Amino acid sequence: MDRQRLIYLIKKRQQGKCSAAENAELHELMQNPRIEKEILLLWDQLHEEKTLKVSADDSKKLYDRIRSNPEVAAVIRNRSVGKAKKQRQWRYQNIVAAAAVLAIFLGIYFILFQSNFELEERSLKTADTYPTVHPGSNKAKIVFGDGTYQELGSNPETASINKDNFFTVNDKNGGVSYLESSTINYEVAEMHTLITPRGGEYAIQLADGTKIWLNANSSLKYPVSFKGASVREVELEGEAYFDVAKSTVGNKPIPFLVKSEGQVLEVLGTEFNINTFRNKVTTTLIEGSVKVAFEGKSTDQFYILQPNDQSVYDKKLEKINVAQIDPYYVKAWKSGDFAFDNAPLANVMDDIARWYDVDVEYKTEVNDVRFSGKVSKFENIETLLQTIEWTGSVKLKLNGRRITVMK
Repeated sequence: MDRQRLIYLIKKRQQGKCSAAENAELHELMQNPRIEKEILLLWDQLHEEKTLKVSADDSKKLYDRIRSNPEVAAVIRNRSVGKAKKQRQWRYQNIVAAAAVLAIFLGIYFILFQSNFELEERSLKTADTYPTVHPGSNKAKIVFGDGTYQELGSNPETASINKDNFFTVNDKNGGVSYLESSTINYEVAEMHTLITPRGGEYAIQLADGTKIWLNANSSLKYPVSFKGASVREVELEGEAYFDVAKSTVGNKPIPFLVKSEGQVLEVLGTEFNINTFRNKVTTTLIEGSVKVAFEGKSTDQFYILQPNDQSVYDKKLEKINVAQIDPYYVKAWKSGDFAFDNAPLANVMDDIARWYDVDVEYKTEVNDVRFSGKVSKFENIETLLQTIEWTGSVKLKLNGRRITVMK
């Protein structure tokens, strides 16, 4: 075993700077049955650098556990007797404690609870037992009017889909485009539904030229043609960013309607984001102007949003609040980032869960915990969770496809 390499990896791991390959290498080294003996030989250098610390109480507990290792026991028996022996055994207690502390970071032997220094023995599965958690990617499916469907995103090359005299193009940039048909009128146009799973997103261009980016775990229902339409209407569940194309008949503009969880949004040509997660409909206007109204309400009950306005409609209370915000944090997901400005931690974890397709378990209340920051959506999930931990408010543990939130 290359001791200098082991020291190097230990230092990087404790600093949180190990790459995935280095983590795997260190993990493999820690499985070596002779690791305790190597830690003994490395102890002087590590101890002088003060990189390993453990309480005296935990030192004894860990010593009693690891001392049963035949090799370690044999080395201890061969040491000199008397005072020198006692000093050496005390040293061994710290050595084996240090080995266990290293093991904490790799999830091999023990979990040491820092709050009360209580050592709890657990049988842990190795990292290879669990599936690797990857960021989301461009994937979706189109459900056609007859119930059949087409998977999208699996073929990196451009592929054309011919369906009932219109065309959709699954391009290698992760989008699908509809071409206006000369033979289909809006009144009889088939309805399609674009669905993204957890861990997926996709872009679509409708037949009128409107571009829509659909976030993870969302769906968009739309007609395949707008020819002859007096109104353009789509239905959204989840989250999407819209860049609506202007469309006219003669000199008369054709309204574009987005129905989402009881809200009806009307636009003529603009950019905006709609999010229907968490039992609210949140509409953020980027450019242009939109009118927000509600199904079942009087026609004179509506709100006109201006750029940077955000309306939040509480479906349960049937109330709406409008405020000016910085739209950067709303549209960052479309550009490949997570960006939060004093956001509730529960909302942050909700977004992460949808994108990485993981579950979140709370072992503590987080109502008062908020997070601000920006990180790439394609970051390694462990690095992402570490970034959130730097706030000092919570600890996050990834186990398989489950994230546990603790104080």
